[in-house]
Amino acid sequence: MNIAKLIAKTNMPAELQPLAIAAFKEADKRSDGLMWGKWKVRLFKAGKIAKMLDWGDERLIAVKPDMLDSDICPMGNITAHGDNVPWNPATHRPEPGQWLNSDPASDEYKAAVEACYWCEGSHPRSQKARKAWYRRNAGEGLAYRLGLPVSADTPVQEYTGGGVTVLRCGDAWQLTAFKRIVGRFGLHVRVGYEIDNVFRDGVQQWYPIPGFDLRAPLTYSVLPGRG
Repeated sequence: MNIAKLIAKTNMPAELQPLAIAAFKEADKRSDGLMWGKWKVRLFKAGKIAKMLDWGDERLIAVKPDMLDSDICPMGNITAHGDNVPWNPATHRPEPGQWLNSDPASDEYKAAVEACYWCEGSHPRSQKARKAWYRRNAGEGLAYRLGLPVSADTPVQEYTGGGVTVLRCGDAWQLTAFKRIVGRFGLHVRVGYEIDNVFRDGVQQWYPIPGFDLRAPLTYSVLPGRG
């Protein structure tokens, strides 16, 4: 994948392009082993992780602090029971302790089941739902650890063109593109650091839990698919 050619399609100033190319090369190096690091946990350990967690636990590192690489990202809005918890309308932030009511007849329990899009019909704190959730998201703690710090005080810069989008926030860069090969079939390119998950339309969406900083997780994937 020629990242330089993709960047050249955008409206990024020429003087910034070498900096972006160098950043993506470094991200490529840092990503060695990342894909396998994620999938070995998702494929072989999701059920074991679910069994380690009690109903009230928010995430794996709450009970196994040394297992960040196997866990989800340490963000308040991403928990062992999903990323669809209600946000406090007063603080405009997610808060721990959501969906603790274990009574199936309660309105809170029913609302939690309704929100469990990754395991329909199950409560997000149930072992079944947690296994499904970690099957999808385990190992993101590794991507977080390998990621780069970003700040809400640093505006996200965006460069687009030719079906390519490049984002920058401080030292973190992200490139997304779809490279068409035949018809609607092609390659989905997502490399660098996941700025678009942390910020959306310039608004912060992720909030780190105590003891962790705000980072854009490392990503480096080029996958076949339809555009």
